[in-house]
Amino acid sequence: MKINATLCFLLAFAVLTPSLQAAIPSRTAAPVPQKIMIGQGAVAGGAAGKGFSLTNVTLAVTPGKERLILDIGDLQGAINRGSPGYFHAELQKKPRRLVVDFSQMPNVLMDEKSVQKRLQGSAAIAHSSILIDPTDQTLSLVLDLKKDVKAEIFQVPGNKGTSRVVVDLL
Repeated sequence: MKINATLCFLLAFAVLTPSLQAAIPSRTAAPVPQKIMIGQGAVAGGAAGKGFSLTNVTLAVTPGKERLILDIGDLQGAINRGSPGYFHAELQKKPRRLVVDFSQMPNVLMDEKSVQKRLQGSAAIAHSSILIDPTDQTLSLVLDLKKDVKAEIFQVPGNKGTSRVVVDLL
């Protein structure tokens, strides 16, 4: 009886192993955007770690889309390999706002005025602010919006450079 149970387990393992391997995401796969939020919604991503920092904010404007790139470093601001820190992004309807909350992120290497200056040419972002809670070691990037937008958010693991959180405003 014991031999039959072991044989059944080995047979099931051999049959299921190829399908389980197909379910494991490839490390070289391109980043997959989260759902597109329209009006309101929320997405989350990233991973827990020893601590992170917001090292840079960049705005790229193209026809029909604005891309906000948030570079995520390790706790000291150096390159962060792997996934960015855990984040939660929420698109709100009233007031029109996008809030990106980062856990385990007590540091930001840019001051609020520098971030505001970089976002100044945006057709979608009216005002930005950075809120840091040293007790909880969290950072919130608050983007007040000029108009209703669609938002698509995804993470880019740090393979060649540092990890990133990318926000497309459509």
